[in-house]
Amino acid sequence: MTTPSRSSRPALVRARAGMTLIEVILAVVILSGAMLGLANFGRKFQHATSDATIQALASDLATQKLEEIKAYRVYSTLAATFDGTTQTFASNPTYVGFTRTTAAVRCSGCPDGVNDYITVTVTVTGNTLASPQKKTTVIAAF
Repeated sequence: MTTPSRSSRPALVRARAGMTLIEVILAVVILSGAMLGLANFGRKFQHATSDATIQALASDLATQKLEEIKAYRVYSTLAATFDGTTQTFASNPTYVGFTRTTAAVRCSGCPDGVNDYITVTVTVTGNTLASPQKKTTVIAAF
């Protein structure tokens, strides 16, 4: 019994020594597509994080002003003191570019002291906010 020589084997039976050029190109195309998708995800994630940070800062500014107004103890002058006030932040590095406007309106048509209240709305704009950030509270006479 004789074994066939190496050169007499059919070409299909011979062991492959590596990858073909088409396989390499296909692998590179798939890897490139995955990397582009990952880069796009990173860009969108960064944008969403930046927007959320700006909205959180605007919300903090509005809340700070509302808490300051709630702590104000002279109810009779509260509306006159805070209505129409505007504050622009230029020197504070955290809040630079924001503008905060306060509106304090005493209820109209309140027949007596039992129904006496002031509605306070703080609006924060600027610094690439998509829409103004508003917070409102009602303060009653006590």
